[in-house]
Amino acid sequence: MAQEEKIMNKSSLTSDKMRNMKIVPLLINMSIPAMVSMFVLALYNIVDSIFVAQFDQRALDALSIAFPMQQLIVAFAVGIGVGTNAYVSRKLGQKKYEEASLVAQTGLFMALVTAAAFVVVGLTLSRPFIAAFTEDPVTIEYGTTYLTVVTCFSTGSFIDIICSRTLQATGNMRIPMITQLVGAIVNIVFDPIFIFACGWGVLGAAIATVLGQFCAMAIGLLVFRFKKQDVSIFFTKSFRLRAPLIKGILKIAVPTMVMNAVAAFVTTILNLILKAYESAITVLGVYFKLQSFAFMPVFGLTQGALPIMSYNYGSKNYKRFMDAFKWSFIFAAAIMLFCTIIFMAIPGLLMKLFNAEGALLSTGIIALRAISISFVFAAFNIVCTSMVQALRYGTLSMIMSLLRQVVLLIPLAVIFSMTVGVNGVWFSFPISEVIVTIAFAFSLRPILKKKFPKTSPLLVTETGISAEEINLSEETTLSEENPEELNAELFKSEQDQTPDEGRE
Repeated sequence: MAQEEKIMNKSSLTSDKMRNMKIVPLLINMSIPAMVSMFVLALYNIVDSIFVAQFDQRALDALSIAFPMQQLIVAFAVGIGVGTNAYVSRKLGQKKYEEASLVAQTGLFMALVTAAAFVVVGLTLSRPFIAAFTEDPVTIEYGTTYLTVVTCFSTGSFIDIICSRTLQATGNMRIPMITQLVGAIVNIVFDPIFIFACGWGVLGAAIATVLGQFCAMAIGLLVFRFKKQDVSIFFTKSFRLRAPLIKGILKIAVPTMVMNAVAAFVTTILNLILKAYESAITVLGVYFKLQSFAFMPVFGLTQGALPIMSYNYGSKNYKRFMDAFKWSFIFAAAIMLFCTIIFMAIPGLLMKLFNAEGALLSTGIIALRAISISFVFAAFNIVCTSMVQALRYGTLSMIMSLLRQVVLLIPLAVIFSMTVGVNGVWFSFPISEVIVTIAFAFSLRPILKKKFPKTSPLLVTETGISAEEINLSEETTLSEENPEELNAELFKSEQDQTPDEGRE
């Protein structure tokens, strides 16, 4: 351990720890800050809803209806962030630092353009969207107010996510955690002030949300401005948009956007299905708030794992790549199992956090128990999605997401709602997750053999390292003595793989 610290201290680049540090400590070092920040994000999301429920139950209904549109904002922001993260990580793994900075700046530009597009969406579509799910005029007003504010002022969220994902790509997980903490604290503090003290109600909740996002954004930009990083995110006079960089980001960003946008689309369809049942839409909205305590830490874990896997794919280090995948799944499964136990044991107490009673309470208890069966299977699917993204198989992750959330979930929900009723809809979640888990399990082996052709996962010695892997390690060590030769080999490898990836 002392030797590892000595090696790391010799380098001024934070990203070097992804080459030298042991995988488990590295994964913990990279993931814990993101997991904490995502957990806090889940906390202030749920606190936001609890305060709104105390103000007016119809306000909680409005936020549940508005939730899919918020998912769409997150879909685009995270998509661009993940695309930038993976591309920057790969360039750092290849020691191409100037190109990594250009990628980060391109990602920031794309985020700004997309945020501007959401201003138009918020001004034109907020009221029609809310009115499609309810005829109650008060709920429509609440929902329109909230949705207009969070869409028109989404710039803070976009820039915050780009800054955080770029820092994570360099191995800096502490600053993204701090930005999330600050954003969460600002939201939590100002929620009751704006909602109750100022008497702004739902408008106050929306203002507190975007205020927290802009505070988080400010910290991220200040860190890039005043503290030296491995990459620079600010535009320079020489900055120009370059089609190859945009294409490289979009290669990962678009599938990620689609996956998250599909979640928004599916939530909207589920709301339409559940519209016929009393309190069912609100139950689904409450579930999404509660399940974030399970899924957000896992997403934080994959935020730490993705740059590790991307870096070691760029460096062609199969052993470290697979170790990162294996331990990511172990930790994710443990988190999900714990949350499954909680959802099974005390669903009533969880629902009562939102003043649930009557149909809302009874339906919610069944929903939480049924959907939580899917958690451990979802852990495997989420980690696999990050793995194939690191391998630049973004299309495959998109296909699996479509299979999981559209091809399977929606038809199952429709069939069960018609045959079993509202309670049957909740069981469509675990069934779809199990099927996708099986599909992922069968598709991983050929993918790994293609991406690491010199290393066969089938030939493993007693030490856990394959014979081919030892040879590959020796070749890599020799190449590291000549960085130019290593970069040339990596570039040639990428060129050789591009035609195959186009046929995913």
